[in-house]
Amino acid sequence: MSDNLLDILNKRDDLTEQELLQYLQGNLSPEERRAVEEKLADSEIMSDAEEGLRMADEKKTNRAVADLNKQLSLQLQQQRRKRKQKPLPNQSLVIVTTFLVLVLIVLAYLVIYKMKNG
Repeated sequence: MSDNLLDILNKRDDLTEQELLQYLQGNLSPEERRAVEEKLADSEIMSDAEEGLRMADEKKTNRAVADLNKQLSLQLQQQRRKRKQKPLPNQSLVIVTTFLVLVLIVLAYLVIYKMKNG
């Protein structure tokens, strides 16, 4: 998926994610807070984002993200191990098999040719 599709908050001249988080944490000056509230009132998407962030518990979210990252790391390690364990075909066996198939094709051609002319 494209990175610009994932970053919907910065596609417009609305609030940045950082501004929204600072607003929710109460870390803005009164003027900044008023500007953020005006932008929230003007944009339905931003007000929905604010509401969703307000409902989310930061500790639970951080723990869930950490658990997901741990699971993904384990799955990636398992996939890498499986790829390493997969044996490569013996190259000499492939060469001999190819040679035998070519010899059989030549023999079949000779037999068919002799049957037609012979």
